[in-house]
Amino acid sequence: MSLVQQPQPVEATQSRPVPQNLASPKSPSLLKRMMSARSSRMSALDSSSFSLDDSERFMLPPSTSTALTSPLPARFFRPKKLPCCDPSSSDLMEWLQGDCPQDLLPKILAFAGPQMVSKLSQTNRFWNALVSQEQTWRTLSEELYKWTEEDETPSCWRDYYRYNPCVPVDFPSITRALASATTHKHLQNRSVRVLMRPGRYILKEPITVEANHGVSVTVETMDLPDSFNHVIEYPNDEKPKKRKTSLRKLLSCRTVDADDEDEPPLEFPERSSEFGMVLGKNRAVLTLRCKKHNQPLVKVRRGSCVLRNLELRHITYGLDIWNGNAAVQIQPPLSPDEQPIPVAPMPTAVLDHVDVTSESGRGVVNIDGGDLSIRNCYIHDCAATGVYVGAAASKLTIQNTDVVRNGNGNRQHRRGIARGHSGIYLEQGLAEINNSSISQNCLTGISAVSPSNAILHLSESELVSNGSTQLEMPDIGTLAQRNSSTRDVHLSNVDSPRLRSALVEEVDSMMSSSIMSSELSSEFSI
Repeated sequence: MSLVQQPQPVEATQSRPVPQNLASPKSPSLLKRMMSARSSRMSALDSSSFSLDDSERFMLPPSTSTALTSPLPARFFRPKKLPCCDPSSSDLMEWLQGDCPQDLLPKILAFAGPQMVSKLSQTNRFWNALVSQEQTWRTLSEELYKWTEEDETPSCWRDYYRYNPCVPVDFPSITRALASATTHKHLQNRSVRVLMRPGRYILKEPITVEANHGVSVTVETMDLPDSFNHVIEYPNDEKPKKRKTSLRKLLSCRTVDADDEDEPPLEFPERSSEFGMVLGKNRAVLTLRCKKHNQPLVKVRRGSCVLRNLELRHITYGLDIWNGNAAVQIQPPLSPDEQPIPVAPMPTAVLDHVDVTSESGRGVVNIDGGDLSIRNCYIHDCAATGVYVGAAASKLTIQNTDVVRNGNGNRQHRRGIARGHSGIYLEQGLAEINNSSISQNCLTGISAVSPSNAILHLSESELVSNGSTQLEMPDIGTLAQRNSSTRDVHLSNVDSPRLRSALVEEVDSMMSSSIMSSELSSEFSI
């Protein structure tokens, strides 16, 4: 005779007495919910008839007969889900390590993402060895369209994948992507190419480039198949924070200054949104939303920066169009007394197939000794000057570029930039312009100001339909005038411009095709 009393089987439909604390009339809803849940579990157990095969398939506890007749909690009877890839396997990871073809594992890792790949490499030796293989990183680079057969084969595929980050696949923002090649002194010590998928991105802070000698930072749109060319929104997920105002501050007497008033949020008008909708189909559209005043979208302070196949849409608070209120600012760092600090190497920027517009300030600013090269770009509808060059050591090179409709001011904000600016303003420095159109600007097409340091070489270009003067050169006999030259330049006050950049032709073809499709649809509807 056993000294331990065995539990007696209980009927599935038998109900236990309700505790006194739950039977109180103060909690009828709680009692009702608990009784309803318990009765549903008991009815499910009563209506179930599992065979031996069923218990093995659902992995029930060994004492199946006792479990079916005793009121155990329902968590013991929850079926365990098996991987759908192979019913005979008990674990998906075991199937991947054992039965999955080894040549498919790198392709599967491409869908997992770099964060998951990093975690898998720390689980066991199998995954660590797989992630350490060069073929794995080559497959990842090919599957994510970071490398094609036309590109040069790298010596190390793992470093190639790391220093060619994709946004938003590898990193959620450009700032995080640039941090992969940044030292503790906020300097980029390795050349990095940030690949952007086509879509609209909202930046919370400017893109700052401070690279060492021989280091290049590139930001460009990825070349994806036609199936990927659709507009994707990457909005700012942060909710606006409520301003905390104390009662003492509300009731205190203070002097109100016009500059301290809350400024309305800055938004792009419908015209720019429609333009961005066309360009954003095949390009990455970068928009800056920052509460700080006079913040550029891209700030190059040291080293080399390349912007390729992008659309830059800039708008910010403030009126300082020399130090910050511009879409792209090429300028070395300043000392506390606002004097340029000599750095090595000096800031260098290359804009290739870039659409630039600024609703609050200038398009591109190159001052204090920077080197700027603009190729196949479209700089348009800026509130102030399209391209500004200052300081004697600054250099500017423009080829196959359109600088049109700039200098009309910021009509959106009452304390914005006033109307009346040029397309290209060369205060000091050396500028070489070839096969470009500088037209329909508010004030002048090109203004070369300094009689000694503003040297301009203009060839095979046109300056038409600008506001006051098409071309303003230094006075005759000055050093800058003797060193400057013009060749095959078309000047007119009334002609229509012939745009030179292929980027504008692409936009016109897209818009014309959309108009034709709308007309055809209207004809069919009639």
